[in-house]
Amino acid sequence: MKTLLSIALMLFASGVAATEYATVTGVQEIISTRAVPVQSCNTVHVPIYRSKESSGGVIGKIVDSTVGSTEGLIGAVVGGVIGSKIGGGNGKRIATGVGVAIGAKVGDEQSKKDEIVGYKEHQQCETIYQNENYVSGYQVTYNYNGMTLTKTSKNRAVIGSRAPVNVSIR
Repeated sequence: MKTLLSIALMLFASGVAATEYATVTGVQEIISTRAVPVQSCNTVHVPIYRSKESSGGVIGKIVDSTVGSTEGLIGAVVGGVIGSKIGGGNGKRIATGVGVAIGAKVGDEQSKKDEIVGYKEHQQCETIYQNENYVSGYQVTYNYNGMTLTKTSKNRAVIGSRAPVNVSIR
């Protein structure tokens, strides 16, 4: 008996390690969120342009081919009238000439603008990010000799199963 007690004390003093088992009593999913790229597409209407035709009918076509554009001729007349109201003498003539030139240029630029003649459908796509929940692990609850222990695990444990517990006495 004395020998058995001596062996027990030596094992206790040297730090005995034994494998015991705890029982799984609960499993809780750990939910995390991540951003997932998703392609989102919409149909948009894109304008179709063509060169603007003369606004002056037959007379406009003659003016367009000889002067440049009906709008340019109208701009020159308006610019000349406005220029003639400025100054006097030679200054008035210069202002009228400048008004004609500027008016013709502005009017001609207006004639060059394209007009929208219709629309076509076009698919427009972009990448958006949506949040997605996923299970990133499990919080596992164990019962070991009346103690409740918890551990995070990557794998799902089964309630009622037994898991090894390392117990060491020092």
